[in-house]
Amino acid sequence: MKFIISAYRAEAESLLSFSEFASDRSIREFQVFRSGYAVLGISGEGKRQAEKLTELLISRYVVELGMESSLWVNFGIAGSGSHMPGSLVYANPVIDMETGNQWQLFLRDTEDVPVATLKTVTRPSREYQEGVIYDMEASGMLSVLSRHSLIRQALVLKLISDGPDHPYHRITKSGILKLLSNGEQKLHSIIRAL
Repeated sequence: MKFIISAYRAEAESLLSFSEFASDRSIREFQVFRSGYAVLGISGEGKRQAEKLTELLISRYVVELGMESSLWVNFGIAGSGSHMPGSLVYANPVIDMETGNQWQLFLRDTEDVPVATLKTVTRPSREYQEGVIYDMEASGMLSVLSRHSLIRQALVLKLISDGPDHPYHRITKSGILKLLSNGEQKLHSIIRAL
């Protein structure tokens, strides 16, 4: 089983169309969808929301149903100083800029997907450092997985949405959906291979 956490429904649309997901109506705090191969949760913006959703999914699926060996994936948009919008990038390491906590992830075959340092920030960054990507949720998921000794099963995969020539304040839902549709086959291939 794979657990996929995204901040926004727009980020998850491509994945929801990839498999037959049904809404898990027993969970009211978050939008959670389930298929035969994955559980996909929409956390909302920020690491605190990602923490809450991760705790809920661990309680619901890992503790109650014994899914300890499952893979955890944080997928969503990120800013980058060196990758073009529409690029898929694995994050490693991940640094929480508020707490200073850092996680080294155990990447599998990256299938020609670049890897970059990710900094989780509390608000969208106007700074785009070369070789770094920026998000607002990944460290939330990772901090909870660390507490539950599940960090070895975590991956962070980001779709680059903004950068120095494409500032974050110009991001729209339709723009995200367009970036996702352009990279949909590659995204599905990566998720299938995990």
